[in-house]
Amino acid sequence: MAPPSRRLPPLMDELVEEILLRFPPDDPASLLRAALVCKRWCRLVSGPFFRRRFRELHRTSPMLGFLCFVPSRATISCFRHRGSGDTRFISTTSFRLSHAVVPSWRAVDALHGRILFYDMDTSPETVELDLIVWNPITGEARRLPMVPLYTYRWSAALLCAAPGCDHVDCGYGPFRVVVVATEPFDGLTSACVYSSEQHAWSVPISVQNLSVRILRGPSVLVANALYFKCDQNRILEYDMGKQELSVISLPSVCDGSCKALMTAEDGGLGFAVVQRSKLSTWSRVDDGSNVGWAQRRVIELDKLLPLSTIVTRVVAVVDVLGLIFIATYTGLFLFTIDLKSGLVRQIYEDTERRDTRDIVPYTSFCTPALGAASTDEGPRAGASSASKA
Repeated sequence: MAPPSRRLPPLMDELVEEILLRFPPDDPASLLRAALVCKRWCRLVSGPFFRRRFRELHRTSPMLGFLCFVPSRATISCFRHRGSGDTRFISTTSFRLSHAVVPSWRAVDALHGRILFYDMDTSPETVELDLIVWNPITGEARRLPMVPLYTYRWSAALLCAAPGCDHVDCGYGPFRVVVVATEPFDGLTSACVYSSEQHAWSVPISVQNLSVRILRGPSVLVANALYFKCDQNRILEYDMGKQELSVISLPSVCDGSCKALMTAEDGGLGFAVVQRSKLSTWSRVDDGSNVGWAQRRVIELDKLLPLSTIVTRVVAVVDVLGLIFIATYTGLFLFTIDLKSGLVRQIYEDTERRDTRDIVPYTSFCTPALGAASTDEGPRAGASSASKA
């Protein structure tokens, strides 16, 4: 006679939680699958205490994908249709957006699960600027008041305004948007700041004759100063504490090369640039008597990339992850290079050879929020919603 089978006692909630906390944050689907195992696990994973601990343990928000503007086929062959196309979210993990991106919105910046767009349909390129801040998980969108600047050449940055921000749990807190712009006629360079708490723009500050043309692209925040790319191998500095605008020159060896601003290893201002087949990173140095630039790292790209993709350009940097986005000039391939490990990963390929633009990496924590599935009703088949933690 066979001995009676023994059922092992279920693991204590504390042990299950410690196991689930160590699931990789860049694979949200694994937590979703765990939450659907049983009601008890679902309650654990869906609870605010678990989400808080998950963020605190992993600290750095994972990159879930990126946004880019993909021109239409007409754009490739017809210059007069150069503005046609649509914005897409390209996932690099198991994460999928719960809400679709509005095709006419073009991404400018992203932070803590929010994305800053401007609306191509309602923003005449040189008259008014219509900005939107969107949470793609909840679908909540806030359309900002029209920017009180003449936005001939402009750029913008999305900032966190949460008190004591630890960059972990402030995705739903207050935020700011900074816009800098130049006017074509009198050389006026201006900046203004939007506050989500006041739902209003600050009084613009302006400087005459800086003689710069701002280039839209990734900015970088260092201490209390924001930096934006400009033409002629220069950077615009906006000191938000002193309310001052000034211009910084880049090394002459980088003239004509595509660059992306970044935070240097010492926490100061830096940038990454591709020249020929080499990716190099630079940082700004101040020895007390002179302020200049020093090259920090050089990476031989022809040893890391396929031979057909040697000619590349830097399009974005994810400072918190140490990732640099590089692309071919045709937009055919897009790669990330991990500065810590040296790992190279191809994350995008366009078989139609279109020049993808406005590359904006998207980082966020994402954990399941299954509603009734975490109550006594039990898991529902097909539940797949998610909540940004």
